[in-house]
Amino acid sequence: MKQLFEKYRFISSALIGVVLSIIVILLWFGNKSNIEQSQKNKVRETAQLVTLQFKTAVHDNINTLLNLKSRLEITGGSYFDFWEYDAGRMVNQDSSFLFVEWIDSSMVIRKVEPLEPNKNAIGLDISKLDYRSIDWLQAKEDSVVNVTHWLKLVQGPDAFLVDAPVYYNGVFQGTITAGMDFNPRFDLIMQGLDQYRVKIYDSKGTVFYQHGDSSGISGLDGFSVEEKINLEGTNKDYWQVSVSPNAIFEAENNSNGLYLNLALGIVLSILFSVIFYFMQTAFAAQKSSLRANEKTRALIESSPMAIYTIDTDGIVRDFWNKAAEDMLGWSQKEAMGKFLPHVGEELKEDFHRLMSINFEKGEIKNKEIVRYRKDGSPIHMRVSASHIVGNSSESKQMLIIAEDITTEAEYKEQLENSVHEKEVLLSEVHHRVKNNLAIIAGLIELQKEGLSDEKLKLILKETQNRIYSISGVHELLYNTDSFTDITFGEYAVKLIDRIRDMFDSADKSIVIEHQFDSRRLNINQAIPLGLLMNELITNSFKHAFNGRNNGRIFISLKENGDLIEVVYEDDGKGFDKDIFDESNTLGVTLIKTLIDQLTANYEIESDNGFRFSFSFEVKGKGAHSNL
Repeated sequence: MKQLFEKYRFISSALIGVVLSIIVILLWFGNKSNIEQSQKNKVRETAQLVTLQFKTAVHDNINTLLNLKSRLEITGGSYFDFWEYDAGRMVNQDSSFLFVEWIDSSMVIRKVEPLEPNKNAIGLDISKLDYRSIDWLQAKEDSVVNVTHWLKLVQGPDAFLVDAPVYYNGVFQGTITAGMDFNPRFDLIMQGLDQYRVKIYDSKGTVFYQHGDSSGISGLDGFSVEEKINLEGTNKDYWQVSVSPNAIFEAENNSNGLYLNLALGIVLSILFSVIFYFMQTAFAAQKSSLRANEKTRALIESSPMAIYTIDTDGIVRDFWNKAAEDMLGWSQKEAMGKFLPHVGEELKEDFHRLMSINFEKGEIKNKEIVRYRKDGSPIHMRVSASHIVGNSSESKQMLIIAEDITTEAEYKEQLENSVHEKEVLLSEVHHRVKNNLAIIAGLIELQKEGLSDEKLKLILKETQNRIYSISGVHELLYNTDSFTDITFGEYAVKLIDRIRDMFDSADKSIVIEHQFDSRRLNINQAIPLGLLMNELITNSFKHAFNGRNNGRIFISLKENGDLIEVVYEDDGKGFDKDIFDESNTLGVTLIKTLIDQLTANYEIESDNGFRFSFSFEVKGKGAHSNL
């Protein structure tokens, strides 16, 4: 199950969030339904209460009228002497009574209280009023109280007319009729209930009473309550009462908090799922970290290199693996919690210097040091050190990796000694070659002294120059740190000066200009190139300027990638390419041979003087190299 949660922790977290959200929504709907039901009950109870009070007010007024009727009937009409007084008191004491009048059996209004505002009604024959005569006669017939619908009176205002039939001496005498407007009484009942919209309908569906603001009712559908005011003892069944909550009710019973609770519940569900996801992730990361630590420790223990951790004071803190025990001689128990055992008192200063470098650069890589084993023997070590990432302890720790390079150091020392011996030997070889070539040149010079033939002397002099061309390379190799290549520009300048001295004369002025890149060439290319330049310059001095007392020679050597491009020019009489190709003289033969040795491509131009250009590739190691 745990593996399933780890594999699908995002889906499981999201599923938990969804389930919790559904539970919150279901609980919220249940709570919302309970609150709505409670509000509906409140509206219903209020409707029942006010309807009961309305009914009580109506019946109180009818009963007051019936009391007056009873006094007339009991006294056999004698009470008419007090009728005006009682009728006036009724009107004065209860604002619901607009007036009280006496209608005799001939359906004519004979008396009315108060008289002044109702004079127009005196003498009115209601038998001529269709909306009155039928109900009035029916009340006479049935001997019940007649309550009209809400109507417009002759006197002006709207009201109900309530007829109470009077009988005495066994004869119908007429009706005590009251004009009633219940709005004032109902307003008193509705005081403090402005959060409700109330409408009362008469028997014909006419609204005769309204209370409260109607705004906001549309948002409370299903909250309206219908009640009835039963008119017992009259010829009418009931009046309809409609009670609805309005905007004030909605404001007093605001459900915004309910929606806020829903939003909060959903947010908490989502938050819980997110927390659950991160808890699962953290748990998986912790588990992975533990596995990684176990693997790391196993790797460190099995490493062939010594690995240990120290603090900035050099105290061994955590690791001291098997390789460190074998390499240095101290066991983990002996080294743990103590200063590095292989760093003696005389090496502590060097240790602190290395720690300073580590703090400045953040790490030490492949630092070669010498320390001492437990048995006192020296050990050459290649050490790397770095801070342990995430270490929050006050004393920062460093991971040290040390490799035993004692054998490698011994081999290195042997190789250095061997190389030094070979360098001395090679330097001596170049020196001896240069000296031997100098001896040969000296012998030629001695031989030349005994000759009288100038042509033969010139040939020997040219031979000497060729020997000096070779000797000059060995001289530069002997005088530099490299025994395989030379800076050709330096060598070429010396070569040019030697040839100029050979052919220098007072009656001729030959200018030699040169432009050399400081390219280094190995010995197998420097010697043939030097000999080639020697032949070209010698030929120019010998043949190009005959019959002239001045001339110009230009030589350039440039590097173009792996190619060396050489241009040789003089402004002499020129040299035809066909003659060059067919000539078998020593100088031309040497030039061709040296060109082949360099594996060079060449071109000859002789339109204006002589121009010889060639290029060759710089050779590396191989059959054509100097190794």
